[in-house]
Amino acid sequence: MRDLENRDDVKKLVNTFYGYVHADPLMAPVFVMPKEQFDRHLERTYNFWENWLFQTGSYKGGLMWAHIEKNMTHPITTELFEHWLAHWFRATDELFKGPRAIFVKDKALELGQIMNAKLNPKQ
Repeated sequence: MRDLENRDDVKKLVNTFYGYVHADPLMAPVFVMPKEQFDRHLERTYNFWENWLFQTGSYKGGLMWAHIEKNMTHPITTELFEHWLAHWFRATDELFKGPRAIFVKDKALELGQIMNAKLNPKQ
């Protein structure tokens, strides 16, 4: 098994992750949106991870605003963050092995903890 090497690998990881998310009855409702909106979300997600891994400058914009907005209509609980991380780790572990694979899991955990603390401050 090899490590993440390029944008195509990022796309494979993100698409695999969202396949798991959409099959999860707890997570799927969070990502119900028009196709065009989800396509934009996917592109931003590809850019986000590509930028973190390869410093491409392809990601522009803040991370939190979309999650805060979604949280108003569908509360993103600690339980949902745990599911999110489990699916991300599963997808990563099934597809890749190496320093970049470890990095995307570590970064997802870090970002998940930050977002969870901001969206669920009393927990």
